[in-house]
Amino acid sequence: MKNIQPLNYDIIKNEWQLLINNTNTATHQILMNLSDQEVWQLVDAYYQYMLQDEKAKLFLSTAQVEERLSASMNNWLRKVLGSSCEDLSELITHQRNVGEVHARIGLPIDLVARGARKLKYELFQLLLNKPLLSEKEISDAIFFSGMAIDSAIEVMTVAFTPSHQKMMHDQEHFRLLTVYDDMSVERERQLGALKDWENQFIYNIATELPFEERVLLSDSEFGLWFSHKGQHIFRQPDLIKKIDSLIQKIDRLITTEFANESSNTFSRIHLLRLLRQDIEQVNMILSSIFEEIVKSENGKDPMTKLLTRRFIPTIMRREIALSISSGKPFTIALLDIDYFKKINDNYGHAVGDSTLKSIAVWLHEYARSSDYVFRYGGEEFMLLLVETTLSQAQLLTERLRNYIASQKIEVDVDTSFNVTISAGLVEFDNHPDYQRLINKADKMLYQAKNNGRNCIESYPFGMDNSL
Repeated sequence: MKNIQPLNYDIIKNEWQLLINNTNTATHQILMNLSDQEVWQLVDAYYQYMLQDEKAKLFLSTAQVEERLSASMNNWLRKVLGSSCEDLSELITHQRNVGEVHARIGLPIDLVARGARKLKYELFQLLLNKPLLSEKEISDAIFFSGMAIDSAIEVMTVAFTPSHQKMMHDQEHFRLLTVYDDMSVERERQLGALKDWENQFIYNIATELPFEERVLLSDSEFGLWFSHKGQHIFRQPDLIKKIDSLIQKIDRLITTEFANESSNTFSRIHLLRLLRQDIEQVNMILSSIFEEIVKSENGKDPMTKLLTRRFIPTIMRREIALSISSGKPFTIALLDIDYFKKINDNYGHAVGDSTLKSIAVWLHEYARSSDYVFRYGGEEFMLLLVETTLSQAQLLTERLRNYIASQKIEVDVDTSFNVTISAGLVEFDNHPDYQRLINKADKMLYQAKNNGRNCIESYPFGMDNSL
């Protein structure tokens, strides 16, 4: 299937293709004919340089470089320098994937740019020291290679930016949500503040309070809260913009129409009706936004009261950073309720929901207060067991599996059934991409399902593959 690139990727692709077309064949051959020794020399110089940087050490280790990253960099450099013989759409898609991984692990974009600068410097030095090349050939090779590497890095950056912004937004959202112990209380407080302002304003109009003593909605307790906190907590930009627009509209109505001292009673009643309509819109939008937040209960699944998968990136990035800096392990487990569809089919969705709630309670009972328990989706759950080796996690998960299998789910006074779980475990292997770790656990969960369910499979620690 043909790759469809967004507009900004199309621009880069077209300019990259033009660069290829305008570069002579001899230049392409010079770059593609670099020996294995020369390319490995570039890769080694790149990683030696990067490993000297304190920030880079958070994302790289000598073992990672030796076991996996050097080969990946070698392959990447070969493809970029030999882009005239590559499918450019596929090459750009690969750069996009790399950029998204960089965002996922929180790799600073300036670190990527600095690494690219070092790589180009070493490559240029290598080309300058080739005795059989003319000055023109060296110049053309330096120009093309520099532009090709810049094009690849630009694609990564374009992919990095929105993913990184979302990551930062989720981190801030998670932090701000935890400021409030009870979002239901906060909702009532702010809806009450809005109503109080409306009642006070109507009273001021009725008692003909001087205009300069009337408080604008934007200056009210509610208005200040919305400006300084509400806009940062809520995630619906269109609805936030609508509320902001209504507040401005109400304030304009106050400062223009209501400021007209010559207006008669009939016109003032008409204006109050308009104002109440706008206030009611603010109230309705605000209520709907708060309802979504209340449902999530500080990022929790409304049914099981567990954390939702939305905050997995935020929490896992933090745990990965802690593990890398401290050298202490952690293990994740993906768990799935066996034959959950049959439960729904045989006993109904209400019993299915009750089963999910029971599993959630049992997971909490077995997890320590320092661990994280997520509802991963549907009948799947995820445990993040901090400072826990794979062998320790295996013991805990096996006890959990046996415990769950021994419990009864009550349908009614005469009917009950047992439920079992399957699980896939993997210990953190110092790779900074959390998605890679989840993929490994998911692979083990799939294997447990294929092995008959009601069992646990673990990813062999230290084993590496393409995940």
